[in-house]
Amino acid sequence: MNGAIKFIFLFLLGVISATIYENSKVDVEESSKILSRRKRFIVFPDGSSFQLVFCAQNQGYLQVGDVVWFGNTAALAWQLPSDPQSFYLFKDHDKLHEAQRRNGITKTIYFLDENGKVLTKMPYRKRPIINPAFAKRSIDGQIQNKRNLTQAIKQLHDAQLKNDFLESLDKDSITFHREGRKSFYAKFEKFLHGMGWRGRECLLRMLCETGRGKTEQGTFLQEIMRATLTLPQGKKFDTEYYNEYDKAHFSDGDCETLYPQCDKLY
Repeated sequence: MNGAIKFIFLFLLGVISATIYENSKVDVEESSKILSRRKRFIVFPDGSSFQLVFCAQNQGYLQVGDVVWFGNTAALAWQLPSDPQSFYLFKDHDKLHEAQRRNGITKTIYFLDENGKVLTKMPYRKRPIINPAFAKRSIDGQIQNKRNLTQAIKQLHDAQLKNDFLESLDKDSITFHREGRKSFYAKFEKFLHGMGWRGRECLLRMLCETGRGKTEQGTFLQEIMRATLTLPQGKKFDTEYYNEYDKAHFSDGDCETLYPQCDKLY
């Protein structure tokens, strides 16, 4: 009886010892294992970009039924990576592709393939600086090119005085432009009224001044206002309220006399 108990005790002790040994062996192996995996990169769909938008409100106007906000917005955008291979483009070639400069001059130009491997390299030869005293023709050529460029710009501005894009439109296009301007002018009236001016009176004054035509090209803002306030002639509007836009734009009278209550805007 005692021998059987002693045998069972020794058997259990051996099983427990073997279990402890196996667990300790596994712990040692796991602790000594080197964790390693390939680099992972975050990629985005094609065309993705990170945008930073800064908005600054200059002034605001709030009235029952009319809300006007006026502000400036500046935005910057950075393209996000969409191809993992782009990260390996200059791998193992960092030292080669660093700008090797001395006195602002690059000594060597490297040509790479799609995988970033150096195909060949060529020395960079700085273009010689020609003394103007020994190359007078080059100076004359630059002056002549500058004169030609000035004449081309002047001809471009003169051509803009003769262009009238609204005259060559078909009937449906003219109707489309007139309806769009009618909707804009109604909103522009409310905007001018909200700024403290006589909205309708000032709008009709602007249409009248724009209908006088132009003798010279204006500034960038003036050209935008002229294009916006140019009303193409076409079918009359449905109501007399909007037909006054045509009367003001195609009027032959003095604009200041016809609409005297908008002197503050001018």
